[in-house]
Amino acid sequence: MAGHVLVLAAGQLPLDGVPVSVVNEATVVLGCDGGWRHAAELGLEVSVILGDMDSAGDAPSDLPRIELGDQNATDLSKVLTWCALHHPGKPVHVVGLDGGRLDHRLATPAALIEAKSDAVFHLGGGDLRWISPGALVEVDAQAGMVIGLHPYGEVALARLEGVEWPLKDANLTTGTRGVHNVATGPTVRIEVDSGDLILSRSSVHFA
Repeated sequence: MAGHVLVLAAGQLPLDGVPVSVVNEATVVLGCDGGWRHAAELGLEVSVILGDMDSAGDAPSDLPRIELGDQNATDLSKVLTWCALHHPGKPVHVVGLDGGRLDHRLATPAALIEAKSDAVFHLGGGDLRWISPGALVEVDAQAGMVIGLHPYGEVALARLEGVEWPLKDANLTTGTRGVHNVATGPTVRIEVDSGDLILSRSSVHFA
């Protein structure tokens, strides 16, 4: 099925705007707790609100709600897991991640890792994604776009291609080694053997 799931998180929308394709190609729109409020601004209709409902507020009474009550994970992590169960194989995009509490902002990439989700997180200035180990992943880019690698713990990187400083059979760990690389064309290819790696694309920062 064409299209993707769009999750509206309860933070702020990117100041530089939500990519048009992320809005126009959404076939399922989910409100992550209070994130349902972004729907009107984006011209969308929410199918259901998911979360622990602590910030759902004055949502319309006819809008379906599914309570995800596990307090050991954030609403965002729980919604990503829910998407994998109920929309398997369907791409997921998330907006509404900017601003908000510091602990929530710092936990944003960890939600991708915790849920083992291939979702793309759209924030001001770019996006984030978790690179699933064991497969070659191709990421759209533009020549000059800044690409960042952000390992959580130890990561065995099989290869990174399509960038100014390619890597092969590299061992990475939490730190700043992979923060600034530069795409050389329209595709960056990356393969992780093991570990949790977040890849960032800085859409408004070019070398």
